[in-house]
Amino acid sequence: AMWSIVTMAAVAAAGETVMDDGWVIMTTNIVSSEHLKDRAVHVYGAVPTWQACQAACAANTSCLEFDYADNWSKGASGNKECGFKKLCYFRTDTFWPGSPGSACNHTAGRKPGDPPVPLPTPPPSPLPPSPPPIPKPPLGYQPNIVFILTDDQDTRLDGYNDSYSEIGSMEAQEGVKKYFLQGGVRMSNGFVATPICCPSRTETFTGRHLHNVLGGTNCMHADTGLAGARQTGLFGRLTDLGYVTGLFGKITNDQGRILQQLTQEKAASYIDSPVDYNSYDGLPYYRLFENGTTYTEQLDKNDPVFGTLYQTTQIGNRSLNWIRTVANRPKPFFAYLGPHAPHYPAQPAPWYNESFPDIKIPITPNYNVSSPDKTQHIRQNPPLTALAQCWEEQHFRDRWQTLLSVDDIVKDLFALLDELSIADKTFVIYSSDHGYKQGQWRVGTSKQHPYETDINVPLLFAGPGIPKGQVLPQPSGNIDIMPTILDLAGGPTCVPGFIDGKSMLPVLLPSVAEARGEGSDAWRNYFLVEYLSVGTYYNDHSSCYGTPACADGQKMPRGPDPNDKKPCVEANETGSGNCYFVDSTHSNSWRNLRLIDSTQNLAYIEYDPTFDWVTTDPMGSGLQFYELYDLNADPYQLTNLYPTTDDATKTHLHGLMTQYYACKGNLSTASNCG
Repeated sequence: AMWSIVTMAAVAAAGETVMDDGWVIMTTNIVSSEHLKDRAVHVYGAVPTWQACQAACAANTSCLEFDYADNWSKGASGNKECGFKKLCYFRTDTFWPGSPGSACNHTAGRKPGDPPVPLPTPPPSPLPPSPPPIPKPPLGYQPNIVFILTDDQDTRLDGYNDSYSEIGSMEAQEGVKKYFLQGGVRMSNGFVATPICCPSRTETFTGRHLHNVLGGTNCMHADTGLAGARQTGLFGRLTDLGYVTGLFGKITNDQGRILQQLTQEKAASYIDSPVDYNSYDGLPYYRLFENGTTYTEQLDKNDPVFGTLYQTTQIGNRSLNWIRTVANRPKPFFAYLGPHAPHYPAQPAPWYNESFPDIKIPITPNYNVSSPDKTQHIRQNPPLTALAQCWEEQHFRDRWQTLLSVDDIVKDLFALLDELSIADKTFVIYSSDHGYKQGQWRVGTSKQHPYETDINVPLLFAGPGIPKGQVLPQPSGNIDIMPTILDLAGGPTCVPGFIDGKSMLPVLLPSVAEARGEGSDAWRNYFLVEYLSVGTYYNDHSSCYGTPACADGQKMPRGPDPNDKKPCVEANETGSGNCYFVDSTHSNSWRNLRLIDSTQNLAYIEYDPTFDWVTTDPMGSGLQFYELYDLNADPYQLTNLYPTTDDATKTHLHGLMTQYYACKGNLSTASNCG
């Protein structure tokens, strides 16, 4: 048999076993860490042995390598169960040899004839240094700037009402409501250009759309090297404009890599960030000082500085202490704060883990509804069970509890600005890398879809000259944050041409709009959102901090039958699936054009798993699937209008999509995204 291990032909390299039939078998992990999100990785499903996984790969012409994760781990802390035990993965590329395979006892194999390919290493930044422009800030001075970026924070789900909210999870945050919603501006149509962590953060820190940052370091398909580079990233640009820059918290998902890059390229003045952003009680913090000295601080778990290991509180204290030390220098400061909250497992601070005892997950009109006119993996999702809702409710409460610690930072920050008498020259921006949904359209604990729950985020501004208590409707988003900050810091000439986003200063500051002769009609009436699937996975992919009593000892379910151990199959018929899909490489790569003005509020969506967007006619025919929603009439996106839309409208919408999607800029060519 092809998977026989009784005899072997040779040992090719350290740890490699070459079988008689030419297969190379090795104890290694070729889907580890961020590589689990590689486009070439596909989950085959649960099988009893690695030999069965190999046999399945051999029978699949697209599979070049397999990886089998067993059910145990040989770690320093002893054996432990793995979260994805006895799972078989396929790779459709040649990624070899991977990482040491002790975690979950990974066994991997490579088909005969496939040459080993070295692990990719990110190339050094190829961009030559250029002299920074001379700052001419529009306010006549360079203000201090603080940017707070949360993780997974929604604007739609309200624990006190079974309907959409305008502020969603911000309802939990009294400080945010006081200092931003009442004391600043909220963009009601604030979007992210991609609703998942690494691409969204790369877009935020470069001001560019996903299709302009693909490849490179390949963190969920995005090149985070552009965000860390001094010439193309926000932090390096501000450093070149004379700012003292301090970074605290999660930056991108490849945290260790980007911290090293920022240090090597001298793109930040000071860094004090958790190395393991996923751990709310993590011990190591990476430190970069202004003299170039670096070291990794290890918290004493029994006697931590600031009296707690809790990451959000650590980030708050570290950042505010730094602001206190730099506030009265001649140079302005920029502080970036990246708390991990409310991302799963959504672990609250110990002093908040009993908060919000009465909130419930909102049973919105689109909660647990059948969706026969949506893309396949959503269409096939079966009804959510009481067990699924039980876990969703626990997760919802945990998320709000974690946001209380973020709110503590907001309240303490504004108090500090007043104490130091610098509130009148400091701007504060608050946003999230994407939204979240919990059970809408039978999809739980996820954010990878083109719907308002996932793409609409807090986009809040407060500072001198910004009107208080205003809600502005202009379509805007994360790609506009970097040009807005650079415009504040140095004027429009300091916003590089390769940026796809636009400075929002003429929208936010009436004085700037008047000086530049720009009215609100000069702003765009559309916003592009796009997503290239990072993998196929299910409702139980996320861990949950709390354990609800209503679960009666059962784990968060993957499908309606918690005892069903069969592989998940993406069915075609409505509601007929055996698992709750939350992402799919087969049917969840899309682009969404939001069109918003006084007469329309549309979401036009095209799906293409190849992400090549090759069509056969001006209407855009030939793609996998299409959706169209009128959000004025259908805010819960229940009815897909595309099948009943006339050809002329389809042609118009596809033409707009094609035109905007083609926008591109680089260091030598200005972006034409508009």
